[in-house]
Amino acid sequence: MYELYKTPHYGLGTTVEVHIDKDNGLIRRHYKEGATTCSGSKTQKSKGEIQDSFMYETYWLEKLESKWIPKTVDIDYSNRIIIQEYTHPNLLYIKPKLKEVVPDIVDQIVEMYKFFKQKNVYKRNGSLSNLTLRGTQLVAFDFKWARQRPKGQEMEIKSYDEWLVKIDDSLPEKLRELL
Repeated sequence: MYELYKTPHYGLGTTVEVHIDKDNGLIRRHYKEGATTCSGSKTQKSKGEIQDSFMYETYWLEKLESKWIPKTVDIDYSNRIIIQEYTHPNLLYIKPKLKEVVPDIVDQIVEMYKFFKQKNVYKRNGSLSNLTLRGTQLVAFDFKWARQRPKGQEMEIKSYDEWLVKIDDSLPEKLRELL
Protein backbone atom coordinates (compact mmCIF):
# COMPACT_ATOMS: atom_id res chain seq x y z
CA MET A 1 0.00 0.00 0.00
CA TYR A 2 1.50 3.29 -1.10
CA GLU A 3 1.78 6.13 1.40
CA LEU A 4 2.61 9.74 0.60
CA TYR A 5 6.20 10.39 1.65
CA LYS A 6 6.93 13.48 3.73
CA THR A 7 10.48 14.16 4.81
CA PRO A 8 11.38 15.41 8.27
CA HIS A 9 14.40 17.14 6.71
CA TYR A 10 13.98 20.84 5.91
CA GLY A 11 14.40 22.20 2.40
CA LEU A 12 13.80 19.06 0.34
CA GLY A 13 11.28 18.42 -2.40
CA THR A 14 10.27 20.97 -5.00
CA THR A 15 8.90 19.05 -7.95
CA VAL A 16 7.71 15.46 -7.49
CA GLU A 17 5.02 13.71 -5.45
CA VAL A 18 6.49 10.58 -3.85
CA HIS A 19 4.65 7.55 -2.50
CA ILE A 20 6.37 4.57 -0.86
CA ASP A 21 5.09 1.01 -0.49
CA LYS A 22 7.51 -0.41 2.09
CA ASP A 23 5.79 -3.80 2.19
CA ASN A 24 6.44 -4.39 -1.51
CA GLY A 25 9.68 -2.40 -1.71
CA LEU A 26 8.41 0.16 -4.24
CA ILE A 27 8.62 3.90 -4.65
CA ARG A 28 6.34 5.81 -7.02
CA ARG A 29 7.26 9.29 -8.18
CA HIS A 30 4.57 11.30 -9.93
CA TYR A 31 5.57 14.35 -11.97
CA LYS A 32 2.41 16.43 -12.05
CA GLU A 33 1.19 19.97 -11.63
CA GLY A 34 0.12 20.71 -8.08
CA ALA A 35 2.04 17.71 -6.72
CA THR A 36 2.39 17.52 -2.94
CA THR A 37 6.17 17.26 -2.63
CA CYS A 38 8.03 15.50 0.17
CA SER A 39 8.34 18.89 1.90
CA GLY A 40 4.55 18.86 2.29
CA SER A 41 4.20 21.86 -0.03
CA LYS A 42 2.62 21.99 -3.46
CA THR A 43 5.09 22.24 -6.31
CA GLN A 44 5.50 25.68 -7.77
CA LYS A 45 7.03 24.29 -10.97
CA SER A 46 5.31 25.02 -14.27
CA LYS A 47 3.87 22.33 -16.50
CA GLY A 48 6.88 22.73 -18.82
CA GLU A 49 9.40 22.45 -15.96
CA ILE A 50 7.67 19.34 -14.67
CA GLN A 51 7.62 17.76 -18.14
CA ASP A 52 11.31 18.58 -18.66
CA SER A 53 12.21 17.11 -15.25
CA PHE A 54 10.35 13.90 -16.09
CA MET A 55 12.05 13.61 -19.47
CA TYR A 56 15.54 14.14 -18.00
CA GLU A 57 14.78 11.61 -15.27
CA THR A 58 13.57 8.91 -17.64
CA TYR A 59 16.40 9.53 -20.12
CA TRP A 60 19.07 9.08 -17.46
CA LEU A 61 17.34 6.12 -15.77
CA GLU A 62 17.49 4.22 -19.05
CA LYS A 63 21.03 5.31 -19.88
CA LEU A 64 22.43 4.65 -16.39
CA GLU A 65 20.76 1.32 -15.65
CA SER A 66 23.29 -0.39 -13.37
CA LYS A 67 24.03 -1.33 -9.79
CA TRP A 68 24.33 2.41 -9.06
CA ILE A 69 20.65 3.29 -9.45
CA PRO A 70 17.38 1.76 -8.25
CA LYS A 71 15.88 -0.85 -10.53
CA THR A 72 13.10 0.64 -12.63
CA VAL A 73 9.87 -1.37 -12.42
CA ASP A 74 7.67 0.77 -14.68
CA ILE A 75 7.55 4.10 -16.46
CA ASP A 76 4.11 5.46 -17.35
CA TYR A 77 4.94 8.15 -19.89
CA SER A 78 1.37 9.34 -20.39
CA ASN A 79 0.84 10.04 -16.67
CA ARG A 80 4.51 10.83 -15.89
CA ILE A 81 4.85 8.19 -13.17
CA ILE A 82 8.02 6.25 -12.40
CA ILE A 83 7.98 3.16 -10.18
CA GLN A 84 11.29 1.86 -8.87
CA GLU A 85 12.55 -0.46 -6.19
CA TYR A 86 12.64 1.00 -2.70
CA THR A 87 15.42 -0.46 -0.61
CA HIS A 88 16.26 1.94 2.19
CA PRO A 89 15.57 5.49 3.35
CA ASN A 90 17.95 8.14 2.00
CA LEU A 91 21.34 8.63 3.64
CA LEU A 92 20.21 11.65 5.66
CA TYR A 93 18.50 9.18 7.99
CA ILE A 94 21.80 7.47 8.85
CA LYS A 95 24.18 10.42 8.48
CA PRO A 96 25.60 10.21 12.05
CA LYS A 97 26.61 6.57 11.56
CA LEU A 98 27.13 6.56 7.78
CA LYS A 99 30.76 5.40 7.85
CA GLU A 100 29.89 2.71 10.37
CA VAL A 101 27.11 1.36 8.14
CA VAL A 102 29.10 1.77 4.89
CA PRO A 103 32.82 1.78 5.78
CA ASP A 104 33.86 2.07 2.11
CA ILE A 105 31.48 4.94 1.31
CA VAL A 106 34.25 7.20 -0.04
CA ASP A 107 35.50 4.49 -2.41
CA GLN A 108 31.94 3.78 -3.55
CA ILE A 109 31.26 7.48 -4.25
CA VAL A 110 34.44 7.74 -6.33
CA GLU A 111 33.58 4.52 -8.22
CA MET A 112 30.02 5.78 -8.82
CA TYR A 113 31.27 9.09 -10.20
CA LYS A 114 33.75 7.28 -12.44
CA PHE A 115 30.73 5.41 -13.83
CA PHE A 116 28.89 8.72 -14.36
CA LYS A 117 31.92 10.06 -16.20
CA GLN A 118 32.01 6.95 -18.39
CA LYS A 119 28.33 7.59 -19.20
CA ASN A 120 29.13 11.25 -19.95
CA VAL A 121 26.83 12.71 -17.29
CA TYR A 122 27.05 15.25 -14.51
CA LYS A 123 24.55 14.25 -11.83
CA ARG A 124 24.62 17.78 -10.40
CA ASN A 125 22.86 16.84 -7.17
CA GLY A 126 24.84 14.58 -4.88
CA SER A 127 22.84 15.43 -1.80
CA LEU A 128 22.60 12.78 0.89
CA SER A 129 18.84 13.01 0.30
CA ASN A 130 19.41 11.58 -3.22
CA LEU A 131 21.52 8.63 -2.15
CA THR A 132 20.42 5.38 -0.56
CA LEU A 133 21.57 1.80 -0.05
CA ARG A 134 20.83 -1.62 -1.41
CA GLY A 135 22.39 -3.63 1.40
CA THR A 136 25.79 -1.92 1.65
CA GLN A 137 25.78 -0.92 -2.04
CA LEU A 138 25.45 2.82 -2.62
CA VAL A 139 22.58 3.79 -4.93
CA ALA A 140 21.87 7.23 -6.43
CA PHE A 141 18.47 8.54 -7.49
CA ASP A 142 16.87 11.78 -8.67
CA PHE A 143 18.39 12.50 -12.05
CA LYS A 144 16.05 15.31 -13.11
CA TRP A 145 18.94 17.80 -12.76
CA ALA A 146 21.50 15.59 -14.54
CA ARG A 147 22.97 16.85 -17.80
CA GLN A 148 25.27 15.53 -20.46
CA ARG A 149 28.85 16.69 -20.00
CA PRO A 150 30.18 19.34 -20.27
CA LYS A 151 26.87 21.18 -19.59
CA GLY A 152 26.37 21.92 -15.92
CA GLN A 153 29.90 21.62 -14.60
CA GLU A 154 29.45 24.54 -12.19
CA MET A 155 26.50 22.85 -10.48
CA GLU A 156 28.42 19.55 -10.45
CA ILE A 157 31.30 21.19 -8.56
CA LYS A 158 28.83 22.89 -6.20
CA SER A 159 27.39 19.43 -5.51
CA TYR A 160 30.85 18.21 -4.43
CA ASP A 161 31.52 21.22 -2.22
CA GLU A 162 28.11 21.55 -0.59
CA TRP A 163 26.73 18.02 -0.33
CA LEU A 164 29.26 15.27 -0.96
CA VAL A 165 31.77 16.94 1.36
CA LYS A 166 29.35 16.03 4.18
CA ILE A 167 30.25 12.39 3.61
CA ASP A 168 34.00 13.02 3.72
CA ASP A 169 36.22 16.11 3.43
CA SER A 170 38.38 14.37 0.81
CA LEU A 171 35.57 13.86 -1.72
CA PRO A 172 35.52 17.27 -3.45
CA GLU A 173 39.19 16.98 -4.39
CA LYS A 174 38.88 13.34 -5.47
CA LEU A 175 35.84 14.09 -7.59
CA ARG A 176 37.41 17.16 -9.21
CA GLU A 177 40.06 14.81 -10.59
CA LEU A 178 37.25 13.15 -12.58
CA LEU A 179 35.99 16.34 -14.22
